Amino acid sequence: MPKGKQITCCFICSSDRFVDEHHYDCCRGAISPETVPLCRRCHRTYHDWGIGAFSPDTTERALKVFNKLREILRSLPLGHPSHRNFPPMKLEDVKRSGYWYKKWGIKPPRKERVKAAFSSKIPNPPALCGDDWLKEHLHDHTPEEIGALTIEVACGERRLPPVSVSDKRGKIKVMIKEVSNVEVQC
Repeated sequence: MPKGKQITCCFICSSDRFVDEHHYDCCRGAISPETVPLCRRCHRTYHDWGIGAFSPDTTERALKVFNKLREILRSLPLGHPSHRNFPPMKLEDVKRSGYWYKKWGIKPPRKERVKAAFSSKIPNPPALCGDDWLKEHLHDHTPEEIGALTIEVACGERRLPPVSVSDKRGKIKVMIKEVSNVEVQC
């Protein structure tokens, strides 16, 4: 080993191979004189993918590097173009992808569902014959009797042959197109 060369290890993963100094980049190309040793793999991951891509056991150290940058940005004078007043990020604020959870075999946290202030669905309108009548006669017919019912499509004088309720899928659309092609006199 040559004289004067120090052995350094990556701050994030503790690897001693291909370790470079990572400069804290401020906005608009300004670079802080402070550095931290990172191996090339962690350095590329940090710049390309962010701290959400690190393994579960190295995320805390990557978060320390990220929070150091935020600390530097907060310490700049208020008039400085790179000054930002970002609070330190916490471990639970780190954004993870679905792939990350799958790769490391971790069950993703459940997201709380936020209820909308207004419903996007229109409530069911009342039955034409009245809700009381519908409740009273809802179970009057068996599924076989309902399947035997027919639908008739008519437009003005023109009537098309009846279609069984069980066969209606797709046929009704064709029938309506046939009827709509006929001019209707009002």
